[in-house]
Amino acid sequence: MKLRWNYKDIIDLAYFQNRDADAEPDKLHQRDREIYREAFKDDSSLTDDQIIKTWLRKRTADEFPDETNRSPGRLFSDAHILARTLIIIAGVVSGMGAGLSFFHYSGTTPINVFQFLLVFVFSQILLTCFLISSLFIRKIRSKKGAPSFYRFFFGRLLKKGADLLARQWSRHLPGKKRLSFSHALGIVTSQGKLYGSLFYWIFFNLAQIFALSFNSGLLAATLLKISTNDLAFGWQSTLQFSAASLHKLISLLALPWSWFVPPSLAYPSLEQIEGSRILLKEGIYMLATENLVSWWPFLIFCLLFYGLFFRLLCYLAGKIMEKRVLNRNPWRSAASQRTVQRMTTPLFSTQAGPERKKLEEENHGLVSSAPSDNSRTYPQTVLVADDIAPLFPETKIQNLLRKHGFTPRRTTVFMADYDTDLKIVQELSEKNRDSQTGLFLLVEGWMVPLTDFLTYLQELRKSLPRETIITVGLVGRPSGTAFSPVTENEYAIWHKKINALGDPFLQLLALTPEKEK
Repeated sequence: MKLRWNYKDIIDLAYFQNRDADAEPDKLHQRDREIYREAFKDDSSLTDDQIIKTWLRKRTADEFPDETNRSPGRLFSDAHILARTLIIIAGVVSGMGAGLSFFHYSGTTPINVFQFLLVFVFSQILLTCFLISSLFIRKIRSKKGAPSFYRFFFGRLLKKGADLLARQWSRHLPGKKRLSFSHALGIVTSQGKLYGSLFYWIFFNLAQIFALSFNSGLLAATLLKISTNDLAFGWQSTLQFSAASLHKLISLLALPWSWFVPPSLAYPSLEQIEGSRILLKEGIYMLATENLVSWWPFLIFCLLFYGLFFRLLCYLAGKIMEKRVLNRNPWRSAASQRTVQRMTTPLFSTQAGPERKKLEEENHGLVSSAPSDNSRTYPQTVLVADDIAPLFPETKIQNLLRKHGFTPRRTTVFMADYDTDLKIVQELSEKNRDSQTGLFLLVEGWMVPLTDFLTYLQELRKSLPRETIITVGLVGRPSGTAFSPVTENEYAIWHKKINALGDPFLQLLALTPEKEK
């Protein structure tokens, strides 16, 4: 069964993964493996979705056990509810204020319907056209990799909101948690590659809620003034156009409701339009009352359709899109895969004697020398660097990668020459379309990552599905038929270079050398 994810879960997941980023791998493995065994007892039928959601609940319960100590996701959820409430109040109040101000009538001059249409109807039609065109532009630009409307406007708005939360709501958190909270919000607001349009729809729907509230207030004020005052409506303009032209315009505006509303209410007739024209030199005494009151039903229908009905459609469309994005596994990333691997892979040790005994005691005997058959593994296309390819026959690669939660499906040597590497990119783009099959690059970690290698990584990324996880596996210096472990300094250099690429589906892994027999 597919689990439901929400914004609270996504932010909390980013928060905990950020906290784990610099922790010792062995300690993380022990902690996450214990969480898995307590929850599932080595049940191998679970999906990654179920495993990562259980891990998230356990971490949240441990670190934020009560209402006084709320998680970053919970704070964001509370802020969202508060913002929605304030937006509704602000929309209704501003709508009623605008309506009451506009319909302030002294009784000497009829209300000019042109002004009403310009301020409350045409402006909303223009906003609607801008909204639709921006969605199309955003879709076209996103395919070309250019900055989207979301990043230009809503991205800035989200960042401002995140900064406000970090300043005002996280004051009670300890320094380390406060820093991680800020980092989590920073990750969410900056990693458009990972979360896509997920947070765009929050602001889109809040904007629609404000528009709905504003139009509700405006409609209420309009009905109140019409029912409690003797309002007169007319039209006048310096531009010399005929009543027939105006009749064509309003009949066009009334198309959405004129087919089911009686003609006398749908919009004024040509005679009523001619009879409500205001001429300064003649005054209003010659105008008939039935013509001056014939406009208000048309204006009410304009507010109902162009104000309320269309905004309601936009809001429902936004909620549907929000649900679709949340259903596309927004938790999926290289960091989530590492978490699942730590949970499902038994603790193992290449140590012997006292060190192994100590590890067994610390983990209640849950230490093995090799992963069990129940270990979760991910299928991989493996690329082995040409320099170390002779040290890694197929069986050795199988054993090495399986120990870290991967299953090699196909092995290819790369970095031999430019033409071969280019051919590999072309082959992967055709054959590796399944995002569930990852790409594993086996390289020497004692060598500094060169610009050519990083550029090649980016070329590989462009050729693969967006969510395909690329793993760079590091081995140390060759020694006979084996290799040494990667040092902390070597790993740190690679970690910095890989992180600089800003790819949430790219991960680095220091491979544990096998003990020579």
